[in-house]
Amino acid sequence: MVVRALVIAIASASMCAGTAGCADERTAIIPVYDACFTVDECVETATLCEELAVDFAGFTYFNSICTLACEAQGSVSPDCPIAWVGRFGSCYPSSLAGGVDDTLICYEPCDFDQDCQSGFRCLGPEGLCPAGLASCALDERDAICVPGPY
Repeated sequence: MVVRALVIAIASASMCAGTAGCADERTAIIPVYDACFTVDECVETATLCEELAVDFAGFTYFNSICTLACEAQGSVSPDCPIAWVGRFGSCYPSSLAGGVDDTLICYEPCDFDQDCQSGFRCLGPEGLCPAGLASCALDERDAICVPGPY
């Protein structure tokens, strides 16, 4: 947890200066989007340990993340904490990634699988909503960390 906090602080300081969707330099980065079994394992700012289940390549992957509820739906939501990639999280229904309901929660944003912690992968709308992009809650140019083989 300490190493992840240091990586987050260094990454945000170097990547976020003057970038749209990033917090200003006075905003502290707190590692919220860790894997969990219970909310007691999460940092104080996380109020949920949300279990997710994602179908990918013929398999269903399960994992849980520390997160919190949000209201401003979409990518780079000001309701969501900053992730180690230096951007605010994305706010979407829990059910988008196999959660139990449509409660809006914060997801860790990503550009590549390597942006996500072990046990998670980076998926955009094509990977999360294969039935049709028109009905996908995920913004067309957004990607989030969800349970997966990485």
